[in-house]
Amino acid sequence: MITKSRFLSGLACPKRFWWEVHEPDAAELKPDAGTLWNFRQGQEVGRRARAAVPGARYEVTFKTDRILARADIVERLEDSSSALIEVKGSNRKKDEHLWDIAFQLHTARAAGAAVSRAELMYLNRDVRHPELDGLFIREDVTDEIAPMLAEIPARVAELEAVQAGPLPGDLRGPQCRECPFYDRCWPGDPHHVSRFYRLETAAKLALEQDGHQRFTDLPDDYKLTAIQQRQRRAAAQRGLVVDPGLARALDAWRGPLAFLDFETVSFAIPRFPGTTPWSKIPVQFSAHTEGGRHTAFLAADSADPRTQLATALLDACPGTGAVVAYHASFERGCVQGLAEAVPELAGPLLQLHGRIVDLEPVVYNHVYHSDFRGSFSLKVVLPTLVPDTSYAGLAITDGGMAQLELARLLYGETPLEPEEDARLRADLLAYCERDTWAMVRLYEVLRGM
Repeated sequence: MITKSRFLSGLACPKRFWWEVHEPDAAELKPDAGTLWNFRQGQEVGRRARAAVPGARYEVTFKTDRILARADIVERLEDSSSALIEVKGSNRKKDEHLWDIAFQLHTARAAGAAVSRAELMYLNRDVRHPELDGLFIREDVTDEIAPMLAEIPARVAELEAVQAGPLPGDLRGPQCRECPFYDRCWPGDPHHVSRFYRLETAAKLALEQDGHQRFTDLPDDYKLTAIQQRQRRAAAQRGLVVDPGLARALDAWRGPLAFLDFETVSFAIPRFPGTTPWSKIPVQFSAHTEGGRHTAFLAADSADPRTQLATALLDACPGTGAVVAYHASFERGCVQGLAEAVPELAGPLLQLHGRIVDLEPVVYNHVYHSDFRGSFSLKVVLPTLVPDTSYAGLAITDGGMAQLELARLLYGETPLEPEEDARLRADLLAYCERDTWAMVRLYEVLRGM
């Protein structure tokens, strides 16, 4: 049977659909920490949505011998027909949501249900804690999905043919960016043209079709950005390329420097005063300053940590020197949010906000190594340029895992045993400290270059 989730995968890519059908236990389909957190938040959204539509039926399954869909809410209408309500944890409507409810409506009607209306129910991005009466937006999309509804029988038939046939051929396109099977379809060569930084998918495929597989295959007059040119030089040299403007970029930062990293949690249902759905709540930070001082903060319990954290943050990053982050829009957003949440500290927090600088563009505008494989993520750049500093040996090794563990530590349904609490706190502190120490070491290496 074709389920709703597989139908949506097939819309994106029939090849992805084939793998999900024939390899349901594939390693690529195992949910990562971020996905698990979103599942948990989705469950909470579902509970709230059911409470907002009392007297309805919930988690209703419709099926024929070919298709199956489960509706979040089925509400009885005055004319004795029903309305399907699809609940989303998102704070905006998306095209995929419309296809989702269209498939449900088609399946329900094919199964003999008298359904006259289809609605989307999603989070209101403008609602703020504690005033949550308008938490959900309900939107009748029956007319909007009518064209999609008409297409579904043909789309189902196409997917049934894919399911029964061999693995489809090359179907690469923009949809690949969100696909768990990305590495199966794209070459692993670190110098393949698909690794060109910020090159559109269509352009990558066009290069392949013209016979250009690697950076070094391109004619000299092919138009490339400065970063892409550096990538090609690194491939030709099989190593490191450093732009002479690196020193000037680093010299622009006023010292003494501080290196800052936050860890946050995001709740679909706002939890603290003034927050909206999916607001990022800083609950932990690490800061290293030139001279070797390290400061760490981790929320003590499930109470709103922002005032305590903001106070500790200002103490950790004194003076007027630059505050260095990697992909600094995240840290800037955290500090801006703190300034709004803790108005008595808004002045110094906004001053700190103005001191934040970003180490990531310094790297991608001036440095490239063959082993970057087209990425400038700190998790890639660090082991390449600073092999003596890595995340190896840590219990927590990425931000998604950190968020999940922070939620378990601070906002779990039951308190942890003291021993587990202490262990988890130590693991979280070690991970966050490694993030800022990694920037310190990377900065030192860049200075050496």
